[in-house]
Amino acid sequence: MFTEKEIEDKTVELLAIVYNTINWSKMRTSKNPHDIFNHRVRAASRRATLNEAISKLSNYFGLQSLPTEAIRLTQELRPYERAVLNKMYMEHIPMSMLAIMLAKEKRKNKGQITLFESINQEGLRDE
Repeated sequence: MFTEKEIEDKTVELLAIVYNTINWSKMRTSKNPHDIFNHRVRAASRRATLNEAISKLSNYFGLQSLPTEAIRLTQELRPYERAVLNKMYMEHIPMSMLAIMLAKEKRKNKGQITLFESINQEGLRDE
């Protein structure tokens, strides 16, 4: 059973994965991508189930699939889908912006390894 904070964090993480999967360079619009994303998050949240909402959000951006991590998070959130969908609808701007911030942070850190990973890699080289 997840706390309200854990549900929100997992929802933001799910939205961040979707955001990072979108090929923004192919989007031809004069509008701000953040505005487009948060508007479509709100529109998708009106679907009956979380699976439908994530599918609709993906379709809005021409995505035919999502990373497996997104599917795992969707499955974890399904018992709370009414709360998740309501939060995505009522708080679409803060939820979307938190997701965008997380997505950008993940992109920035992609390729960087943690100290723990570095130590493990060094240990493997010594053997």
